[in-house]
Amino acid sequence: MSQPPVGLAIGALAGGLLVLAGALWPSDRAVEAGSNAAAIVNGQTIPIGDVEIALEAMARDSRNPLSDDAAEHALSRLIDEELLFQRAIALDLPRNASTVRRTIVMTMIDLAQSNDVTDPEDAELQVFFNANSGFFSTENRYRISWESAASESGERTRPPAHPPGRLLTPSDLRRYLGEDLTLAVLIIAEGETAGPIETGGRFHWLTVSEIASAEQPQFEANRDRVEALWRQRAAEASLEAYIAELREQADIRVQAIPGE
Repeated sequence: MSQPPVGLAIGALAGGLLVLAGALWPSDRAVEAGSNAAAIVNGQTIPIGDVEIALEAMARDSRNPLSDDAAEHALSRLIDEELLFQRAIALDLPRNASTVRRTIVMTMIDLAQSNDVTDPEDAELQVFFNANSGFFSTENRYRISWESAASESGERTRPPAHPPGRLLTPSDLRRYLGEDLTLAVLIIAEGETAGPIETGGRFHWLTVSEIASAEQPQFEANRDRVEALWRQRAAEASLEAYIAELREQADIRVQAIPGE
């Protein structure tokens, strides 16, 4: 015999909560018939919809059909959570527990940054790209040869860490040459040699055989990166506006800090 759809089964279970409530609690503590509340805990309502969501989560996590008392377990868990939450507020944990405080603050930041951030049009992204094209520029690339010796007049050899003979960005070169030798490459022209440069107890000569200039960035090739940066800036602006509004509405008093 086939099982009824999960949605129908959950609806039937959740619909039986009013009957269940009457069985679990005395009539003077029962929720009013027809109410949208599955329970009221110290004046705080737990909606039937929350129980349905909990049942859906239980159904997803279980390979077997929900039992007849699944709604009772779901409601009992929500009541326990509400009691613990209310106790945490009474203990002022959002203020006194640093981890709780940080979680709440980060949640508020995420909420503020998501406010009013809509999908941008291509025309808007194009304007943004034109104003910030430097963020999407590529780097010059260099093909170099590198020789090293124990002294200025010593026999020069090719170091084992010599980069491959192809065009490399400065970021790539740093992995082979280190910061000092890479900086020496960046300040010389194509065909020139820098050296001798003493570093790491040895002397080095670096020749730039080819430089490929950075290409002018194109909007279409960078559209995803442009939109990502646009969303980041929009989120930051939303957060700044939200905090500014909170500051305007708040009564903030500070003590002047004497100058050092």
